[in-house]
Amino acid sequence: MAVNKNNVKIHVEHLKKNFGNLEVLRDVSTDIYEGEVVVVLGPSGSGKSTFLRCLNRLEEPDEGSIIINGQDVRELSEKELNIARRNIGMIFQQFNLLSQASILDNVCFPMEIAHWKKADAKKRALELIELVGLAGRENAYPAQLSGGMKQRVAIARALTLSPKILLCDEATSALDPATTRSILTLLKKINRELGVTIVIITHQMSVIEEACNRVAILDKSRIAECGEVEEVFRRPKSEIAKQLILGEGAGRSEFTPGGRRVRIVFDGKSAFEPIIADIVLNCKAAVNILFADTRTIDGVIYGQMIVQLPDDADAAQRILNYLSGTGVHYNEEENGDV
Repeated sequence: MAVNKNNVKIHVEHLKKNFGNLEVLRDVSTDIYEGEVVVVLGPSGSGKSTFLRCLNRLEEPDEGSIIINGQDVRELSEKELNIARRNIGMIFQQFNLLSQASILDNVCFPMEIAHWKKADAKKRALELIELVGLAGRENAYPAQLSGGMKQRVAIARALTLSPKILLCDEATSALDPATTRSILTLLKKINRELGVTIVIITHQMSVIEEACNRVAILDKSRIAECGEVEEVFRRPKSEIAKQLILGEGAGRSEFTPGGRRVRIVFDGKSAFEPIIADIVLNCKAAVNILFADTRTIDGVIYGQMIVQLPDDADAAQRILNYLSGTGVHYNEEENGDV
């Protein structure tokens, strides 16, 4: 589904949440637009899951406003909140399936609570079971399913009431890489075909690479950085973004015994160009590669490389001039920077 930036589906302003004396969220503000797949990324303890659970008031915020579909969910009565939650599906890391119920009964469960007719609920459930790729398995039980299959059942169940928003709390963290990719492919399909806006909480970089339009990075209870995936990967501004994207080892002092160094950013075009070989041929100077990493995001290669420039000042300047002249994005790094 195309992102509609004229329609804000979720508007969060000055959100605050404490657990006793522990500050979990501090002055968090952000917008999520209709049709987006947004990943909220951050290290353990950064407040990611609490942020997500505040959106539908599974956790009660202490301060701030949360406007979803034009309503401030913090001002809703319990009855009004239950109605609003029908437009906000949610899936969890541990699936939360009813172990003694079949796949069909698990998917029907929210519709039973909403007092659907049994025949209508069964028809809707079978449609969703087919959508998530489990047609023919509707009479199986959770114990007979793999982790990926259980998550597909949970996704089908979350979609029963046709929500406009789907919240995913570490939905792939318990899955192996191949299964994670298949679940993210399914979520993109749901976004594209059903027009559901999706918010994914994760600490896995692979989720960004596979799934999302924008990324918000939480660190120390606040949003450290937020932007289009391409922009954040090209030009990470915050220290936590640089650390998550480059990796903790990149740029440590033990990799840089001295001299000037440059971080070269690859995008879809430049990733396929022999930049280092071209530097050597055109500048008549060698560089020392200290760190390199690339990732494929939505079919486009992005990456980072840190190189040490020659000690000779003239040779180093020729390299910088060459990079500028060829349009390659780079930053000269200070020792100790990531």
